[in-house]
Amino acid sequence: MRERIIKGSSMGPSRRHFLRGAAGVTLAIPFLGSIEPKQARAGGSVRRRFVAMGTEHGGIWGANMHPSAPLSQSQSYAGHTIRRGALSLEVDGGMARLSPVLSASSGVFTSALASKMNVLRGLDISWYIAHHQGGHLGNFGINCQHDAVLGAQAAANQVPTIDQVLAYSPKFYSDLSTNLKRSIICGDGGMSHNYANPSAQSGGIQPSPAVQDSKTLFSEIFVPPDDGTEKRAPVVDHVLEDYKRLRNGNRRLSAADRERLDAHIERVDELDRKLNVAVTCGEIEPPATSSTDLWGGDYGHNFDKMRQFWELFNDVVVAAFACDTSRIVVYRITDTFSDYLGADWHQDVAHRAHQVTPQAPLPDVAGQEIMAASYQRVFEGIYLDLVAKLDAVDDGEGTVLDSSAVVWTHESGPYTHDSVDMPVIMAGSAAGSFTTGSHIDYRNMEKTFNAGGYEGSVEVTRPGLLWNQYLGTLLQGMGLDPEDYEHTPEGGYGLLLQGYDNDVNGHWPSSVISAAPEFLPYLKA
Repeated sequence: MRERIIKGSSMGPSRRHFLRGAAGVTLAIPFLGSIEPKQARAGGSVRRRFVAMGTEHGGIWGANMHPSAPLSQSQSYAGHTIRRGALSLEVDGGMARLSPVLSASSGVFTSALASKMNVLRGLDISWYIAHHQGGHLGNFGINCQHDAVLGAQAAANQVPTIDQVLAYSPKFYSDLSTNLKRSIICGDGGMSHNYANPSAQSGGIQPSPAVQDSKTLFSEIFVPPDDGTEKRAPVVDHVLEDYKRLRNGNRRLSAADRERLDAHIERVDELDRKLNVAVTCGEIEPPATSSTDLWGGDYGHNFDKMRQFWELFNDVVVAAFACDTSRIVVYRITDTFSDYLGADWHQDVAHRAHQVTPQAPLPDVAGQEIMAASYQRVFEGIYLDLVAKLDAVDDGEGTVLDSSAVVWTHESGPYTHDSVDMPVIMAGSAAGSFTTGSHIDYRNMEKTFNAGGYEGSVEVTRPGLLWNQYLGTLLQGMGLDPEDYEHTPEGGYGLLLQGYDNDVNGHWPSSVISAAPEFLPYLKA
C-alpha cells in the first residue's frame, strides 16, 4: 500500500480528501487544512439498561409532585436528617395515585408497578444555572447563563453527559456483538453530549444526534434475520496503514487536523461495527405510523397527539431493549402536554406557576394548575407507558424493567429557574443495584432556600444533597466505579460550582460536598 491523498479532480476544486487502500478501496476523510498547499489553506457481564427523560421548566409544588404519606424512617447524613417512607398507592374511581402528578389509570398503575419505583426530592444544582438542557445528565455548560460568571465557567468546562459515559464504558457495554446504537436520543436534542471522538475522549464536547422520526429509529435498531450473506471486511481495515502513515508521518498535519482525522476514523469504524452486527430477536412488526405523521394542525395544543407521538418512540425503545440492539435512551420532552392557547407558554404558564392566585396581566391563567395537569399527562402518557411496557417483557430472571433504571427529571424545582429540591422519579432496580418502593426526602429542614412571598407565592424550598451525587449514584448503579468517571476533586459527576444570591448561610456546607462521591442513602441494594 502506498500513501496517497486524492484531492479534487480536473472537474474543479474539491475540499474532500480520501485514503486509498487495497482493491481500489477509498475512504473519504475530512478536509485537513494543514496539509493543503498554502494557497488552498488561505481560504459486562450484567446486562443493564438506562433511560433518562427530561422535561422543561419544572415549577411543580411539592404537594402536587410528592406523596403525602408520612416518612417513617430517618437518619443523620451529611450533617442533617434525611427521611424515607414506603410508597403507598391509593386507588379511587379507577385512578391510582401517589400524588396529583404521579397518578394514572389503575389498570396500568398497579401496586406491583409502584413497588418498582422510587420518588426522590431534595437534590440540588448548587448554583444559578436557571434554564438548561445538559444539566439533567451532568453537562452544566449548556445553560442560559443567568449567572454570567459561573455560567461562563461551566460553558468552558463541559463534560460528556452520563448517558455517553455509559455508552463508551466497557463495564456497561462489555459485549457489543448485538449493539446497533450505543445510545438513542429521542425528540429534541440538547440533553446528551459527548466528545467529538468519544473513544479517545478528545475533541470538543458536542450534542449527541437526536431523532424525531420513530420509523427511522426503528430501521436503525431492528436487524432482520441473518440471510447467510458473508459479512464484508471493515472499510477501516483496508485503509488502516494509509491512515497511520498520514497521521503519524506527515509533519505538516496540524494537531487540530490530526484530532479531526482521528474522530472521523472512529465514526467510520463504529459504522462498520454496526453493519456487521448479527442478532436474532424474533418476529417484530415494523411500525405502520411515524411519530412525525402526527405533526401539523393542532399538534401544539393537542395533548392526545403528543401522547401518541411519544408512545410510538416507547414501542421502538422496548423493541431495541428486547433485541439488545441498544441499552441507553434519552428523551428530551419539550411538548407542553396542554391545550393552553395563549401566546407564550413559557412566560404565561411556567413563569407564573408559583402564584397561588393568578395575577395581572393574566388573572385567568392558573399556572400551577395548568403545569400540574401537564406533568400528570407526561407521567401517565410517556413515563408510565414505557415503564409498564418494559415490565411486560420477560428478561430471563425478571423483566426488562427489573434490569433497567428509568429516570424522569425536571429542569427546575418548585420554582422555575431554581434548581433546588428537584424531583426525580425512578423505576427499575438496574439488575439489583437499587432498592425500590421508597419516597426519599434528602432536604435539610433546618435551612431555608426560598421562603416564598414573591407575587404571593407560599412554597418554601430547602436545600438538600447535590445533583452531582445523584449522577454519580446512577453511574455506580449501572456498574461503574467512581474512578471510572470522577473528574473533579469533590467527586460525584459534573462540575461542582456554588453560587446563589441568597447563599449567605451556606446552603451546601462541607458535609454535603464531602458526600458527593457516595451512593445516595436508602437507594443502594
